[in-house]
Amino acid sequence: MDQFIDAFGLREKMDELDITTAWDDVVGGMVARHTVSVRLRRGRLNIKVDSAPLRQELTYMRETLVEVLNKRAGRKVVQEIVLE
Repeated sequence: MDQFIDAFGLREKMDELDITTAWDDVVGGMVARHTVSVRLRRGRLNIKVDSAPLRQELTYMRETLVEVLNKRAGRKVVQEIVLE
């Protein structure tokens, strides 16, 4: 199955779907409600939130979030998190 996904170039889209789905569970309901968008492109997870204080708080948690999201994915999918 993995060969099929890789052969058709679907790996990045599948990874993005996995990570965006996991985001709400990983960060919890309050953060999820203030998250405007979650996009994964080439290992860079772009998170847009509607609150400046929340964005600052998430900035401090970036490394931990990368570890947790990659653990849930079962491999290194997220290289970095960029907060917008």
